[in-house]
Amino acid sequence: MSSERPVEQTASAERGGPQQESYDAVVVGSGLGGISAGAFLAKAGKHVLVVERLDGPGGYAHSFQRGPYLFDPAVHAVGQGKPGAMLDTWLRALGVRDRLTLIPLDPFYTVVLPGFRLTVPFGVEEFVATHVRQFPQEEAGIRAFVQLCEQVKNEWEQMRPGSSLEELGRAAANFATVLKYRTATVAEVMDEFLKDDRVKAVLGTLWGYQGTTPDRLSFITYAGMVISLLEGGQNYCKGSFQNLVNAFVAALEENGGELVVRQKVTRIMVEDGHVTGVTLADGRQIRAPLVISNADATQTFEELVGVEQLPETYLRRMKRMSIAWSAFLVYSATTLDFNQFDIAHEVFLYKHWDYKELYQRIDQGEVAGMAFTMPTREDPDLAPAGEHLVTAVALMPYDVGKPWAEVKDRYVEQILDEIEAVFPGYRAGLTFVEGATPLAMERYSLNRQGAMYGWENTAFQSHSRRPGNRTPIEGLYLTGAWAQPGSGTVNVMQSGFQTALIALGYTDQDEFLRSLGYNGATST
Repeated sequence: MSSERPVEQTASAERGGPQQESYDAVVVGSGLGGISAGAFLAKAGKHVLVVERLDGPGGYAHSFQRGPYLFDPAVHAVGQGKPGAMLDTWLRALGVRDRLTLIPLDPFYTVVLPGFRLTVPFGVEEFVATHVRQFPQEEAGIRAFVQLCEQVKNEWEQMRPGSSLEELGRAAANFATVLKYRTATVAEVMDEFLKDDRVKAVLGTLWGYQGTTPDRLSFITYAGMVISLLEGGQNYCKGSFQNLVNAFVAALEENGGELVVRQKVTRIMVEDGHVTGVTLADGRQIRAPLVISNADATQTFEELVGVEQLPETYLRRMKRMSIAWSAFLVYSATTLDFNQFDIAHEVFLYKHWDYKELYQRIDQGEVAGMAFTMPTREDPDLAPAGEHLVTAVALMPYDVGKPWAEVKDRYVEQILDEIEAVFPGYRAGLTFVEGATPLAMERYSLNRQGAMYGWENTAFQSHSRRPGNRTPIEGLYLTGAWAQPGSGTVNVMQSGFQTALIALGYTDQDEFLRSLGYNGATST
């Protein structure tokens, strides 16, 4: 097996309890948002404690072993890895870029719709040309739509981290496109430029990355994501994404921070509107003037803080927000040789062309929209020689009308059938299968109803309309998918970066990086 299989960090007193009674900052949860925030605070000279209730760090990026197979739970690709891009810059600023190997992915993705299959390359112009070849009659509309996405992405790059819509309004000339489309859905913008519903469905494939269909998904969120990925590419992390997590852990601990696992925060202590620390499950109180929660935002306020500590207006806003779907996952291994297929690292399968029908069917508990990932095509050492891993993620509501224990096996079989239909011979070669229901996602993450993306990424719940990293309680901050800038692997790490930046009083990301001793600049 490869030497780059993930190796758990072993510092922090061999993962015992906290070594001190007080810290400069405590981070609740070690998902990518929490562990990155902790790493940046430690690099800035703060004495940081990260508390994780599970047996290892990473949240949805914490890999797990099943016999000879190594699986990533829910992170399958990451962008911004090229030199000078955000992830590369963050890792270099922390001094840990050499701790992991990023394997470039090419092509971008494959989409499968009824009677249709298309593999899409990276590169903006290549993306456009691929879709124009399929739908030449829509060339003008395709180009106009992608150009608008580029304009949105370019405007977002000029924003100060954590900016509000009010701040954007005061600089309207610089953010005219973002302001114009701030409440638009992907479907509404496509309707401006395109007539053929088929091209809309194909061009909107990556809604699967955001967990809600184009008729609900924020156009601003989608545009920035698509262009960033087209320009910057994506990577798989050799040895699983646990190695990405471990790089942040190394940065935390090498700068004097601590990570403790199998420890649960049961209370965030607040006195006179100020955070004073946390209480652990064993009753131990840890003092700190700064607490960053990487937990579900509703859990943070309702269970850890107490709603009586919050302004009524803030609570009302939270209660109006809707959460994202969960997912049903199937982890499998097969002897079928996936290298024979002309496909990308990720394959998106949608059972219907119409967005609204897709949404309704998924919301009713049907296996109608999913993605398959085959990481052993890039990293064969994740499984024994001659075998491939396949992870399937089917978006799913938390409640399908029957107990999951009664229907789990049926869902597993349905998903196996869908994979077989796309990759004949897959079932015959199966050597391992394990399913995970939304209940498992809830137990694993503590996200309410097993939400995969925190709040649903609608136009009214994305970016500056998501809860800010700073909360109404002095010294309490939110990071990760439930806070700005939103869900997605890069976004949650960006949330950790900007939470540390804001908590330390910086407004400019390059100034913050220079304060850490890094003289480069982020390129988004």
